[in-house]
Amino acid sequence: MTRAAAVQLAAVVGILSIAVGAAPATAIVLGQVDDFQNGTLQNWQGGSGSGSPAPINLPNGGPDGMYDRYLQIGALNSHLGTNNTTQWTGNYTAAQVAKIRFMLNNTGGNPLELRLSIFGPGGTFTTTNEVVLAPAIGWVVVDFLLDSGSLTQTAGFGTLGQTLANVNTVLLRHDPDPISGSGSGNPVTGQLGIDNIRALPEPGAWAQLGAGIAALWLGQRLRSRRARQARAR
Repeated sequence: MTRAAAVQLAAVVGILSIAVGAAPATAIVLGQVDDFQNGTLQNWQGGSGSGSPAPINLPNGGPDGMYDRYLQIGALNSHLGTNNTTQWTGNYTAAQVAKIRFMLNNTGGNPLELRLSIFGPGGTFTTTNEVVLAPAIGWVVVDFLLDSGSLTQTAGFGTLGQTLANVNTVLLRHDPDPISGSGSGNPVTGQLGIDNIRALPEPGAWAQLGAGIAALWLGQRLRSRRARQARAR
C-alpha cells in the first residue's frame, strides 16, 4: 500500500470509528443508514394537507419483504417529497460523504421523476438529471452524487463547497424537467416507498478500505505463523 493510500485509509477508518462511537446524532456521519426498523419516521418530514399527506412508516413490504419496515410518501395532484433537517445535516466535506443512496419503490400509477436537493450557506444545489421510476418497477437502488458534475445550483449565489460544508436540509422530491427551484410546485398523483438511506464515500473508497483491512489481517496472520514456527524450533 502506498503512503497516500495509507493516509486515506486511516482517514476512512477514523471516520468509521466516529460513526460507531460518540458522534452527535444530528451530524452527518459516513456510513450512517436510515432503515426505519424502529417504527419512526427517523426525522423525515413533509406533506401539505390531504393532497400531500405526511410520511408514514409501514411495517411490511420493504426490500426484504415481510417485517421490513419502510417510509412511504404520497400525493394527490399535489407535491410529492420529503425532507430531513436533523441527522442528514452538517459538514459533508469533513465526513467525506460524496453520495446518498436510497432504495426506492414507485407503488403508484404514474411515473415519478426524482431529484435530490441540498440546502446550505452557498445556496441550494439539485441533481441535474432526474431519476425516472416507472410504476410497479419494484425496489431499486438510486445513488445521488454530490459533486459539481452532478448538481445544478437552483437558488443562492455561493458555492457548492460552502453548502457541502454546512448542509441544513436534504430534500427528495418529484421534480420533472425542466429542473425547478425548491419553492416551485410540481403536482403529481403518486406514491413512493423509501428505505435504507445511506451516506456513502467516493466510489472506490470502501474497496480501498476493505483492501487495507485485508492487508492488515494478512500481516497479522503472517506474524502469528512466524511466532508459532519460532516457538516450535
